[in-house]
Amino acid sequence: MRGMSGGLPGVILIVVGAALFAVQLLHLDADVIVLIIGLVFVTAFVVTRRYGLLIPAGILTGLGAGILLEDYGARGEPTLLGLGLGFLAIYAVDRLTTGARAPGRWWPLIPGAVVTVVAGASGTFGDEGARAIEQGWPVVLIAAGAWLLLRGRVST
Repeated sequence: MRGMSGGLPGVILIVVGAALFAVQLLHLDADVIVLIIGLVFVTAFVVTRRYGLLIPAGILTGLGAGILLEDYGARGEPTLLGLGLGFLAIYAVDRLTTGARAPGRWWPLIPGAVVTVVAGASGTFGDEGARAIEQGWPVVLIAAGAWLLLRGRVST
């Protein structure tokens, strides 16, 4: 007999299909589909605790929420902000559910921080501020790399 995880792909397809059918039947805006698919992945993660399901759960749920906020007239860059917060949520939920630092699982902090800062700059300073951050962030990488190289050479 198969466990729940063996039937999970079938359950996901049924839920996504039912959600898409509901979108058509209820004449909902198609933008809600991204959020629905994200929530399906959230549910699958909650049931299985598989890290691989947490990644699309965070990205699609954040992106879908941002798209809906933009549709309802939120100012700034809500879609970008939702995407950035979705990446940050991957890290936060992983830390909360595992309780330990797993090696290599800090990666969502990088795209999450970059996209969130760009969204904040666009919303706060307009396109010029976002452009300055987009063009200037490689300098942060250079500084971080230099710090990593020099930290072992500088004696305290």
